[in-house]
Parts: sequence; structure tokens; C-alpha cells
Amino acid sequence: MLSKRLQTVAGMVTKGNIIADIGTDHGYVPIYLVEENITDKAYAMDINQGPLDIANKHIKEKGLEGKIITILSNGMEKLKDNMIDTAVIAGMGGDLIVSILENGKSIKGIKELVLSPHKRVDLVRKYLLENNWQIVDEAMVFDVGKYYTVIKALKCDKTENDYSKVQLEYGKLLLENRNPVLKEYLEKEYKKFSKIAENMKKEKSDNLHKVEEILEMNQEGRKYYD
Repeated sequence: MLSKRLQTVAGMVTKGNIIADIGTDHGYVPIYLVEENITDKAYAMDINQGPLDIANKHIKEKGLEGKIITILSNGMEKLKDNMIDTAVIAGMGGDLIVSILENGKSIKGIKELVLSPHKRVDLVRKYLLENNWQIVDEAMVFDVGKYYTVIKALKCDKTENDYSKVQLEYGKLLLENRNPVLKEYLEKEYKKFSKIAENMKKEKSDNLHKVEEILEMNQEGRKYYD
């Protein structure tokens, strides 16, 4: 059974696409996609052999050896041109996701990305917009005590980077669609950093301006819900 976060990731993959799950861990996403007939062929890729051994065990238990191939690979290193349609990258920081995408940008044939960074989502959005990827869908979920963002992007000839700073931070589509999970996140973030700012004022902290910047950005985000 997939977690709510991974179900959201899998739900953004276009039916019929060949996928590579980069940093597959135990192979749950490729297994789900094949079992649900979303894809006929998948690659489960990881930089470490340990997780791949566990993924292989799960794949064999399900009898899916012919449809899911495991590959030991640093990011997209072992992918060849026109090998896949969709790259799935979830469960790592935004800076690492950007690095993987940048190192794999010369690989031809990838037309869809499904990404779920657990921090610095703004870096991922910025990279996509600057490298001819159109963000077509975003979701936010609360899963096992944490908030996660999932982004779907399609390759295009040219993108207009018309995102404001607040839209890069929280997601233009999430804000414009007044996503209820994002609203909940913004409210919690505001309470948390308001309390921190209060304590910093008492202590006359030099870092107060950083917290005030976060609160200003948060207020800009919450205006979408007025």
C-alpha cells in the first residue's frame, strides 16, 4: 500500500508512458504503476545497491521481473536517449533534484517529470521554468505529520518565467486554485514564525529580519485566500 504522498506522485504519471523512478528506494512506485496498468514498463533506479536488492525482492514477489528493471545509477547517469517518457524523482531535497535534472538534461525523449522535493521546492520550480518545462499540475498533501508538494511538468519549446517570488515559494497553481492543504500549511507556518519572531524581539536577536521576511512571504501567500 502506497503512502498518501506516493499515491499522489503515481497519480500524476500519464498512462502509457515508460517511466524511470530515480532514487526508487524499495521500488513501491514502479510496482504500483505496473499493477494499476498505468505503465507497461518501468525502471527502478538507485545510487545504492541495498535498496535495489529490496526492490528486486518486492518485484519478484509480485512476479513483475519482465516489466520492471532495476538499475544501479547515480541519478539519470545510466539512462539512454529515448529510453523513457517520464522521470519520477521523489523524497529528496530540491537542490539534489535540480542537480539530477541538470546532469541529465542532454538525455533525449524525456517529456514528463513528476517531482516531489521535501525541501527547497522553490529551487525546483525556478529550474523548471528556466529550462523549458511547463508546470501543468501541483498537489500538496499532509502525510505522516509532514507537508509534501508534488509537481508535474511537461517539456515545451519555451516557458515564460512569470512566477512572482511568492508563487515560486508556494506554487502558482496551488495559490491560484486556493489549495486547502496549502492554506492549512500557511496558517500553521504563520503561527509558528510569529511565535519565533516574538521571542527574537525579546532577545533582540540579529536574525529577526530573516523571520520577518518569512512572515511577509507567508502573508502574501495567505492573501490568495481572502
